[in-house]
Amino acid sequence: MVGVPSGGVGRRPDNLMVHSRAAYRARQLWDALLAKPKMDQLDAVRERLTPSQFELFQRMHPSEMSHAIRMCENLIAKGENHPDLLKAALLHDVGKARQPLRIWERVQIVLGQKFFPQRTARWGVGEPQGWRRAFVVAAQHPTWGAEMAAAVGVSPLVLEMIRHHQGEAPDHLNKDERELLDKLQAVDNG
Repeated sequence: MVGVPSGGVGRRPDNLMVHSRAAYRARQLWDALLAKPKMDQLDAVRERLTPSQFELFQRMHPSEMSHAIRMCENLIAKGENHPDLLKAALLHDVGKARQPLRIWERVQIVLGQKFFPQRTARWGVGEPQGWRRAFVVAAQHPTWGAEMAAAVGVSPLVLEMIRHHQGEAPDHLNKDERELLDKLQAVDNG
């Protein structure tokens, strides 16, 4: 059909999606190199978290803190104010603090997921050692993050959103909880 994008009615053409995704990944790389939260942003985070949760938040790499703050700010700008959703946005990547990634490992993950998606899932199993370390961190940080967040006392819903922020919603979540997880995933995926 003339005038209908290759992706179908109401969808962007495939080349625009590729460019949009590439721009998102370029911004992520830039942020990984330079992003650092501002003092007023950290003060706002401190207001949303308990002291022990804020200490956990501060264990993240500055770029991950900035990413989490940006997610929380985006949710608020969209009118979201559910305390568990905002807390999950701030803490969703804390598991990465267990095995901090170097910039070249972040690039390795992005390239691996782009060109070898099935293999990266297999590479993400096991101990974070050797050349597979980055893939293990990428795959397992949600579980690690949930464990770390449980240790500082977050609600069961925040734990579930952290644990499943990269995957399918578990069956035991009700409709409202699934919607919150969907909102978290949407802002995390840019």
